[in-house]
Amino acid sequence: MAANLDVSREEKKYVLTYMEAEKLYLKLKQILPGDEVNGYNSYMVRSLYFDSYYNDDYFDKVAGIKDRKKIRVRIYDVSAEKAKLEVKQKEGNMQRKRSISITRKEAEMLCKGDYEFLLNKDDKLAEDIYYIMHKETYRPKCIVEYKRRAFAVPTNNIRITFDSEIAVSEGNLNIFDNSKAMLVPIESRNKVILEVKYNNFLLSYIKDALQLCDAPQESYSKYTTGRYWGLS
Repeated sequence: MAANLDVSREEKKYVLTYMEAEKLYLKLKQILPGDEVNGYNSYMVRSLYFDSYYNDDYFDKVAGIKDRKKIRVRIYDVSAEKAKLEVKQKEGNMQRKRSISITRKEAEMLCKGDYEFLLNKDDKLAEDIYYIMHKETYRPKCIVEYKRRAFAVPTNNIRITFDSEIAVSEGNLNIFDNSKAMLVPIESRNKVILEVKYNNFLLSYIKDALQLCDAPQESYSKYTTGRYWGLS
């Protein structure tokens, strides 16, 4: 049986300038621990997104449909031997993320649109993802990559992330390709996406520190931003 993750939490997003983000990051670094992936150091996040034949997930997000989903494969290193297969669902004010660990070979199969192996994993989540992808004719659509710095607090499963240098590929869909030439920047280097995620409530001292951020909350999606020019 594969190791699964199933979390539901609130998720708020803000678009900051580089200077705003740096000021806030340095403030938070004084009071919060780095995340479990790479501490205080930045790291790459790369996701291969899937969508239906008619791109329903993309248009559901653009239309602001309350209950919607995204399916993706995620890695943190192009030489990784493991990847995460995730389905992320918006359920009212909560974001539910379920993930299963898959091998590099299995991720490569998904890159080619082959997902039959999911039925052989003896795993309920794998079966659920298979039936969604099979019924709605899901195929790989684009790769989104960005640089992330993050903080993590175990209490209420709090995570605060700063994402920048967002780039996309809609042609080359090999998530393990090491060529930077495959990626096209989709956001200015002066733009940083701040995400604040938590269960139940945000601890008061963190909420107070975040008051440095005057930006309004936004409904920002790296996936829909990455596909905007091809589908608009």
